Amino acid sequence: WRFHLLGPKAIEGVCKLNAQLVTAKKGEEAGAKKLERWRKMPGWLVVTQHVPDDIRGTDMNQPEGVLREDYAACCCAVQNLCLSLYSEGIGTKWTT
Repeated sequence: WRFHLLGPKAIEGVCKLNAQLVTAKKGEEAGAKKLERWRKMPGWLVVTQHVPDDIRGTDMNQPEGVLREDYAACCCAVQNLCLSLYSEGIGTKWTT
């Protein structure tokens, strides 16, 4: 897994990209609201799954596959992080 604490420039890029996606789907007003709301988030942590070159292209639908197991483990790590932050009074939002 990789944990990335985003800086101001990256945060702005993510917010703008998300607003563009929402605008395309739901219109200008919805996109502007989303951009305003996301810009107010005090911090951004992005969690990714590292996929080694030797298993790229592996079928994610194989229940016994390493790729699927790693994905599930990454999700468990995010859930545990969210629970830990909640216990400290910090709100989180998990999105994919």
